[in-house]
Amino acid sequence: MELNQTADLLLKSNKMESKTLREFKNLTLNRTAYILEVTADKNPSKLDIINLLKSDAELTVVRQISGSFGKDVFTVDVIVYNSKEDKAKVETIPRKVRKKAVAEAKKAVAEARKAAEGAK
Repeated sequence: MELNQTADLLLKSNKMESKTLREFKNLTLNRTAYILEVTADKNPSKLDIINLLKSDAELTVVRQISGSFGKDVFTVDVIVYNSKEDKAKVETIPRKVRKKAVAEAKKAVAEARKAAEGAK
């Protein structure tokens, strides 16, 4: 089963409804910011929010999902970028993820060198 089909099944079982409180198009940063009010039986995940907006997962950043204890209403802060390049210019990569990527790149280079030496 594909990711979208799984997400659709989750949405149907969770019975989520949304209302857009604010939509702001930022032409300078090439993105649209949304503040949504989501009514759901349980806490919505980031994937649920992305599917609710019907946007591309690679271009969407769910900043915050907040709710009050005992209530079924959640406030969600979401940003949808126009392209991958626009997102890469603005969004920062966390230090942990950056270090992991650098370590993997060094490991790949070392393995390529060993393979080249072994082929000689």
